[in-house]
Amino acid sequence: MTSIERTAYPRFKPLITAHELHLFFSPTRDELEWAAGAADGDEHLLALLLMLKS
Repeated sequence: MTSIERTAYPRFKPLITAHELHLFFSPTRDELEWAAGAADGDEHLLALLLMLKS
C-alpha cells in the first residue's frame, strides 16, 4: 500500500515533530478558561478540551 505522503494528498508531512504537536494540540489559556466555565467537573473538562482540539 502506498503511504499517504505519496498519494493525492501531498500536504501531509511524513513526520510531525513534538513541537508541532504541542503547538497545534495544546489548549490556549482562553480555551482553558472557556472550558473551565462550561464544564461541570474535571472529567467533563478533559472531555471538552479533547473535543475542542481534535
